[in-house]
Amino acid sequence: MKQHLTAFLGIALLAACSQNPVTSTPTVAKCQPSEMAGSYRVQEAITPEAKEALATVLAQMNTSAKLKNIIEVRTQVVAGTNYAITFELDNGEVWHAIVWHDLQGKYTMTQPASKKPFAALCP
Repeated sequence: MKQHLTAFLGIALLAACSQNPVTSTPTVAKCQPSEMAGSYRVQEAITPEAKEALATVLAQMNTSAKLKNIIEVRTQVVAGTNYAITFELDNGEVWHAIVWHDLQGKYTMTQPASKKPFAALCP
């Protein structure tokens, strides 16, 4: 019975990712927001903590381009908060990164900046 339940849950999780984009930007992860406990949730407002998480990413990127726009921030509550951030630089490149903000206040990039959206954003 456990194997059937595990298989069902795996299929259900895969089905949660659809081909309908969350925003009109084609490089944003193509998963619908989920109400499933523990999943990433789209944030309506860009918080100071999200900006600090992005500053951690930008400080580690090897580019002279500057931040143009924060496209989307998703958060996941863990032992602290994961910030999945999609952002655009002034050279037109769109990047994705995940930063963990631990309970002591430290920001650590857990998924380096990439031009490809992270599958981890799918619930």
